[in-house]
Amino acid sequence: MSSRRPSRPPPAAADHDALLALFFFAWRGFAAEPDAILAREGLGRVHHRILYTVVRVPGIRVGDLAASLGVTRQALHRPLSELHRRRLVVSAVSAESARERELRVTPRGAQLEDRASGTQRDQLRRVFESAGDTAAEGWARVMQGLASPVVSRSPGRMAEIVRRQVEP
Repeated sequence: MSSRRPSRPPPAAADHDALLALFFFAWRGFAAEPDAILAREGLGRVHHRILYTVVRVPGIRVGDLAASLGVTRQALHRPLSELHRRRLVVSAVSAESARERELRVTPRGAQLEDRASGTQRDQLRRVFESAGDTAAEGWARVMQGLASPVVSRSPGRMAEIVRRQVEP
């Protein structure tokens, strides 16, 4: 479904504060429903980020997960332990190194991640259907521009997946 909207010039620098405010409010709207789903489980956004990544990279090592999320192993310890305790994520010793643990989601963890991320996929689908193909393509280019510097210097399989999907 392509809708043609009149082309407007790029916003002037003075409008960037308004765009930044819009971005913050958009993020709040984008995260609200998954946050509520996770809150009912006593979990938060960091748990969603972990589940999201482990679903897409089964067998990811803890160090690679930390690098993909841009956090330290120490910062990952508490939320990852909580996911283990709730049997949403399991770990096993890596075949390559007995010092490394590989992570996988359980069926229950995959279901929770799908419920939380599913609301966001649905929201994107609705917005893109309303905005049209040209707007969706423009949004994707903006997001690529914002993500590219982070993805290009991120190690691990998650960054490889993103690079294959979004880099021109």
